[in-house]
Amino acid sequence: MKVRELVETLQRLPDQDATVVIGEGLSPNVWLIVEGAIVRGIRTRKDNLDWVGPGSEPGVEIV
Repeated sequence: MKVRELVETLQRLPDQDATVVIGEGLSPNVWLIVEGAIVRGIRTRKDNLDWVGPGSEPGVEIV
């Protein structure tokens, strides 16, 4: 997902004062509260789209 796509998706939500959370992933009903975003240099793997590491591609880390 690109930043533009995320922003457009969030702008369509009816409650713009809702708290943003991210699912922990491995445990159901466990969420992380989003505090902000940091621009990072990343690298992705073509064989595993769920994996990201340090690199030179533009990316945004949600923290």
